[in-house]
Amino acid sequence: MDPQGMSDKEWHHVMDAMEEVGPYYERVNWLITFGMVDKWRKRVAAYAKPEDVVLEIGSGPGNFTRHLRSKTIFAIEPSSDLSGISKGILDPERVTFLKGVGEMIPLADSSVDKVFCVFSFRDFFDRKAGAEEMIRVLRNGGEVFIVDMAKPPSGPLAKMLEFHVKHMVPPLTRVAVPSVVRERWTRDPYRTLVDTYEAYGSTRVYEDLLRRSGFDDVSTEYLGLNGATMTRGSKPWKSMC
Repeated sequence: MDPQGMSDKEWHHVMDAMEEVGPYYERVNWLITFGMVDKWRKRVAAYAKPEDVVLEIGSGPGNFTRHLRSKTIFAIEPSSDLSGISKGILDPERVTFLKGVGEMIPLADSSVDKVFCVFSFRDFFDRKAGAEEMIRVLRNGGEVFIVDMAKPPSGPLAKMLEFHVKHMVPPLTRVAVPSVVRERWTRDPYRTLVDTYEAYGSTRVYEDLLRRSGFDDVSTEYLGLNGATMTRGSKPWKSMC
């Protein structure tokens, strides 16, 4: 794995790990973010207006999707196990479930107003291809929002967050996941989370990637407790002349 993505074998390993923790996903997330994760989701979801056509990439068990107010939502997820969980909590009249990946979005050009990628961009196997797909499906003036665990440039905050992910996340997962389940694991799936975090680039890397893919007004802001970041960009308006 590296800041640009991962191999096919690595990607399937990540997907296996995500499915393994699916039933305990939210409980673990609450613990490792000190209860902040849903506050972050709600803040980001507020950028979607009711009239927007929204795409969420990597919708998983639907924990972010359920906060969206939009009347038309496309939720794309490669794992049938994870999307199966989300179908039990989401409104089928507003949410259309799509099986697929962010590098090959099964939607037409210029068909959505907002794209959200919440805690899933680091799991893309090709982030450059993913960014190019995002701008393809967005309408002119549409926006992308990429949210993930904070990975700032080198410095005190970066060291503190790295320590948390490497040394605090594993024991916290042992609190959240029953021992009988952990005994069945051949490898701790949250070790895979550490691997993807280590391989993930800093916010500057993905700001540059969005700009190279054609996005304007690219910026990043930290969310509560500086534990997560939201990187956003806009698809430029094309002149009618």
